Amino acid sequence: MSRAAICRALPVFVLAGLLALPTSGTVGTAGSGAARPRPLVWSASVGDPSIVKVGDRRIVVATGPEVSRAYKDPGKGWRWTGPVLARRPTWARTTGEIWAADLARIGDRWVMYYSVPVRGLGPHGRCIGTAVARRALDSFRPVGTRPLVCPARAKVPRAADPVLVPGLPRRGAIDPSVYIERGRPYLLYKTDGVPSSIRLLPLSASGRNLRRGTNPAQPSTELVRSTGVIENPVLLRRAGDYYLFTSQGDFARCSYRQTWRRSTSLTAWGDAAGGLLLSRARTGGLCGPAGGDILVEGTTTTIYFHGWVRTGTTTPPGGGFWAWEGRARAIRALYAARLRFPGKIPTVVRYLG
Repeated sequence: MSRAAICRALPVFVLAGLLALPTSGTVGTAGSGAARPRPLVWSASVGDPSIVKVGDRRIVVATGPEVSRAYKDPGKGWRWTGPVLARRPTWARTTGEIWAADLARIGDRWVMYYSVPVRGLGPHGRCIGTAVARRALDSFRPVGTRPLVCPARAKVPRAADPVLVPGLPRRGAIDPSVYIERGRPYLLYKTDGVPSSIRLLPLSASGRNLRRGTNPAQPSTELVRSTGVIENPVLLRRAGDYYLFTSQGDFARCSYRQTWRRSTSLTAWGDAAGGLLLSRARTGGLCGPAGGDILVEGTTTTIYFHGWVRTGTTTPPGGGFWAWEGRARAIRALYAARLRFPGKIPTVVRYLG
């Protein structure tokens, strides 16, 4: 997302009393009077969450100085566990937050994709790198000597995907997200700026390079382009259909929202059905509910997402809130909701918290 470093480093402590207990009811709509959901975590910022499950443990990574990470065991609170990235890659800037990391188990390693500041793309320009670890709670170390995705005008070694796409601004590549189909990994990402786009990049079996046979001049495929802001792509395959979840709007405002599209093709989205999943009205008053990641456990599908709350409380800011003003007064809390798909439409059936 086009954002400045508005979330500070997270303290290492136990977030007690924040168990994910389901509440009853369906998603609230404007005028429904539905109770506002409570966050799972609100004592520290959890912007742009990516969540995985390892055994009975849930692990979340989020935007932060060297990527922030917390884990939760059954019956216990969330615990923060040090910066995730052991060091930045040599081609990256040494300062500025790392945005919207994503974790995935690929082969015998955990791979993390992240958006790190670089030179040559303006004050907020970022590119996508990779890092690996044996376990999800280990320190991740960067791999390779160049970015995986980065516009060609950045002052870095030429990326595996230089994003040579006509009509798109060359402001950066952010919001990486892994999708794996039949053992073959792909990377989704957003091209920063307006118009914005969501692209799909075929990866090698290790998830660290381009897939063999991919056109090196233009290795990625455009899935969606928007005249506004579309970001945070997450793909889900369900019952023969593909669901593309994205965030739309200004992440710093309460109008930020979570949307979805459905297609029978991995790469053809021009005629995809779609709709709104989360918004301020639909959630009973949450501020900017979006940035969602999907976790599937058997037949259960859960979306984890963020929303702004006033610092030290579970109360969302008012409708005129803008994060660029009064940065110390609000952080992004972590929420979750169970999804079902009646008529192939993603629908919130209850919130957790």
